[in-house]
Amino acid sequence: MQWSKLKKQIESRLCNALKSRITYHNTRYRDTHDQVGRGWVTFDNEIIHDFCTVNRGYQYNSLANDIRKQNDALDWRNPEQQDEYYKAYKIAEREMEKQGIHNQYEFYNAIEEFINLSIDDALSSTNPLIRAIAYFDSRLGKRRLVKLKEDESIIARKFQVVRLKAGGIFDRRGNID
Repeated sequence: MQWSKLKKQIESRLCNALKSRITYHNTRYRDTHDQVGRGWVTFDNEIIHDFCTVNRGYQYNSLANDIRKQNDALDWRNPEQQDEYYKAYKIAEREMEKQGIHNQYEFYNAIEEFINLSIDDALSSTNPLIRAIAYFDSRLGKRRLVKLKEDESIIARKFQVVRLKAGGIFDRRGNID
């Protein structure tokens, strides 16, 4: 789906407290290899989360390289090092997920998938990006929002706090009123 149409759909679902305060952005850098880009979400014109493919790729590869160095598994051709070599990438992938570092494609795919989900399915999704987007949705009322547990995902928790603050549910100290 075209970004402009997707953006219109996702922003039309924002709750009243966030309408015209949350904006979803997406761009592509045509001069980069594979023309990758980034997506980002702003709240009151401040970036609350960035989904830069280039930065994520750099951090992912750097982390995998560090893990391989620690495990002394630098040569994928060596049969004794092969398992640890590839295992480093899996560990790095899990760490990126844990830290809330995602790329533009994951951001875009999460929005596309979210558009077709019920709010219950979105909130119970295993994808933290879908859960994060669900916190901004108008189908999630204040009473239900207050009853939800603190999300374990960094990105979903960040979006949850923005929604709580925008709705006047969080006080300045971070307590629920």
